[in-house]
Amino acid sequence: MRGTLNPTTGAGGGQGRVPVPVLDAVAAYDLVAPWYRDLSERRREYLDAVDAEIVRRVPRGAGSLIDCGAADGRRALAIAERAEISRVVLVEPSYGMRGLIPAGIEVWNERIESLSDSGRKFDAVLCLWNVLGHVSGRELRVAALKNLARLCSAGGLIFLDVINQFNVAACGIGVVLRRMLISGDGDVPVTWRTSAGEVETRGHVFSTKEMKGLFREAQLVTVGRIVLNYKSGRRQAWTAGGNLLYVLKADPR
Repeated sequence: MRGTLNPTTGAGGGQGRVPVPVLDAVAAYDLVAPWYRDLSERRREYLDAVDAEIVRRVPRGAGSLIDCGAADGRRALAIAERAEISRVVLVEPSYGMRGLIPAGIEVWNERIESLSDSGRKFDAVLCLWNVLGHVSGRELRVAALKNLARLCSAGGLIFLDVINQFNVAACGIGVVLRRMLISGDGDVPVTWRTSAGEVETRGHVFSTKEMKGLFREAQLVTVGRIVLNYKSGRRQAWTAGGNLLYVLKADPR
């Protein structure tokens, strides 16, 4: 399950608009799978920037990688190739997305919040493009983060990027103010526009304060935080200038 591609502040439209059913996130990704590559291209600069930051930080000598919410698997496989990682596992609950994954790749059909314990550890753990934002409710988000920590090897790192609830650069000051005053919980409608029509689901966008709390509950330590412009992928000095990429490790306590 991929991240929030086009979060909106409302369903949009006007008088006479045909209502679009709001789907569970996995069901929504099943529907958009045929257009997923086109949707990804709309954020290519941002996605490439995230991938480059990950490749620079993958632990030296890493031999294994797992991507939780891998979609068609292209990003994880490209990151693994660039980082010279030989063993890759993809976690993807959407059958539509799993159908796009190349043959011969190990795939787990599971949601990250209910991921079973295989006992396996990985040197690089990915959870990208606001996958966490399609986990419903704080309790399950903490469970998802704990699962990421459990998957991470002793010297490994977790790479997680989320949509910034207060991203002024991407959303504008008006949207951010409305989120602060009206939608403070961070839950937002999400609409994908494809050549076959619109697909709608719900997602969650995050504040830095919320992320700190989630990491504390999940016993994760922040190694680094990078702010990237959602359009250009350029690094930003101010938090409101982009989305949030975190580099994490499990708290050894």
